[in-house]
Amino acid sequence: MSDYVLILEDSKTQAHIVGGLFEKCGLIADYAHDINSAIKKLGQRGYSLIVLDVFVGVDNTLDHLPRLRKLAPNAPVAIMTAGRRDQPLAASQALNQARRAKVDFLLPKPFSLEDIRQVVEETQYIRRHRRQFIKVLIIDDDTTTRMIYRSYLENEGYFISESSSVEEALGRLDITRVDLVLTDLVMDGIGGLAGIRIISSTWPDVPIIAMTGYTREGDALQSAVQKGAALALAKPFGQDQLLEAVNKCLHKPEENTTYFL
Repeated sequence: MSDYVLILEDSKTQAHIVGGLFEKCGLIADYAHDINSAIKKLGQRGYSLIVLDVFVGVDNTLDHLPRLRKLAPNAPVAIMTAGRRDQPLAASQALNQARRAKVDFLLPKPFSLEDIRQVVEETQYIRRHRRQFIKVLIIDDDTTTRMIYRSYLENEGYFISESSSVEEALGRLDITRVDLVLTDLVMDGIGGLAGIRIISSTWPDVPIIAMTGYTREGDALQSAVQKGAALALAKPFGQDQLLEAVNKCLHKPEENTTYFL
């Protein structure tokens, strides 16, 4: 069975450039250049993925997303924006709007073949695991640490994204779809404390677990909680302690309790 991607973009030239990238990754591109033609096509064929430019003519496609989703309830949605990934903080408005619309991917222009390949690979995962799909974003500048935590959580069935800095995390194509964030506090760039403030203000319903090994350098974990972390972990910690923390955050305790583990 062929997998189709519907691309809604009012520029025919841009649409075919984007479609060519998706076709190199194994999908068959189909095109719509206005909302009405997209609605018509969704009624005629099943699609594995829907890719929307934010503005098509005078329309904001996010305003029409409920109707489009009703026609293709199982298709992940990617939003193309003019935001730049090297200026992630300036893109917070687009991120907020995409998060509220519950889109699966944000594609800042210009994007590359590797970006599209990432979207296609994760689209396949989402379609296989839609009902039990829980994504955890790990932010830590230590590669070995990320690898260990990733293995702990993947063994429990979680889908993992990882970044080495807050800036890199905010620029990820899949940042609109996150259920839990696990972040270190001491990193290059803006660091974990500022990252917690940004993440918690952008996605207030997404729990954040703060972690650090620098517990003697002031009360870093307490500061993380004050900035929006739901739970704080002192490094080092093992698999059982991490899974306990994740379960507490995802199962939303009756009282708004902050945990220090």
